[in-house]
Amino acid sequence: MDSVPSRPRGFGWLPANAPQALWILIAVGLIARLAGLWGPGHGGDLFAFVTWAEDAARHGLPAYYANGGDSNYPPMLYLLWPLGVALDGGELVFAIRLLSIPFDLALGVLLFNVARTTGRDRDGLLATAFYLVNPAVLMCGPAWGQVDGMGALPMVGAVVAVTQGRLVLAGSLAVIAGLLKPQFGIAGIVLAGLALFWLRSTVGLRRVALVALGGLATFGIVMSPLGLDPLGYIQLMGETFSRYPYISQYGFNPWGMVFGFGDDDGGLALIGIVLAMAGIAGSLWLLRRRRDLIGLLGVSVLIGLALYYLPTRVHERYLFGAIAFLAPLAAMVPRLRWPFVALSAVFFVTLAYVVVTSPYRILPGPQLDEFPDWLIGVMSAVVTAVGAWTAVRTIGLFGIGSPGGAPADAPVADPG
Repeated sequence: MDSVPSRPRGFGWLPANAPQALWILIAVGLIARLAGLWGPGHGGDLFAFVTWAEDAARHGLPAYYANGGDSNYPPMLYLLWPLGVALDGGELVFAIRLLSIPFDLALGVLLFNVARTTGRDRDGLLATAFYLVNPAVLMCGPAWGQVDGMGALPMVGAVVAVTQGRLVLAGSLAVIAGLLKPQFGIAGIVLAGLALFWLRSTVGLRRVALVALGGLATFGIVMSPLGLDPLGYIQLMGETFSRYPYISQYGFNPWGMVFGFGDDDGGLALIGIVLAMAGIAGSLWLLRRRRDLIGLLGVSVLIGLALYYLPTRVHERYLFGAIAFLAPLAAMVPRLRWPFVALSAVFFVTLAYVVVTSPYRILPGPQLDEFPDWLIGVMSAVVTAVGAWTAVRTIGLFGIGSPGGAPADAPVADPG
């Protein structure tokens, strides 16, 4: 029978008796993100955010979508709307580029709490450092003008909440993360996988109901003021996915290795979807072996990797979810630290490639020519190999194919 663990001592949302080093790391993370404002940012993404802010200010939130609004990050409109009302021009752009900072810093604090459940503050500090001063993560923040931290915080928070038995909160955070960006729906997928095990008992049915209550209530609270029902949201996301029908949109995965970037995916899209679904299903299967904090983080990492390496139409920043979950896991499990460093390094290199070759300037200076296809293939092969290594090492946590993982007959702790 599955057991429900008590909440680990000190495993709250705010750190109790946090060491001074944590606040130093937060200060360093803040300074590094502010330094990212030196460049002009990604003009394409910032133009989209500014348009969403101005349209929301012009029409109001209830009429935004009715008047042709096309924001595919619906919860973000609640922050863009007041900015669009109060600011314009360069001030509006500057404010938008600051949006991700508080979410990033809050996630750094949360990761400290997650990793120090080992009983060692240094593991918590390492997790915070892995995220807050990670060059790839820094690139995706104000330097780019993107808001990945805004989605990563509720995504990781949902998995943390379910390990604490905060099921309504877990469902709510998972929905917020998925609504911010579909690639941050990792937590929702993990909760759905847990539900398959919970359905076997009366207690489990109650858990499913509580998660569903939190998720459905949050969906209604977020979407109703925007006048967007479930069918309208599905239509919106369908239009989003059809906007870039490419085999790879700067995703350095097996698709990029074979086909390069920019080609239409045609019939390959379905193959990519099937592969991604298989990868996700295989990741969720591992929940039968362990469903404790380490197990949930490990499965989340594997799903994040699957979403980057297996489907078509993948963008350059889709590894962000895997990095966010791997940061605390690598701090807690030393055998994952080198894979984490390697994955972060290749992620940064691929982001830097987009930075220097994109027509939407992120750094000052001339745009560089794109690399030849053979070099793109080599880079994609290296990134794919690092991702495969990371996946194998993570799967080892479940006692499969790697020494030092959990034995196959280890007791399963079921959160909730």
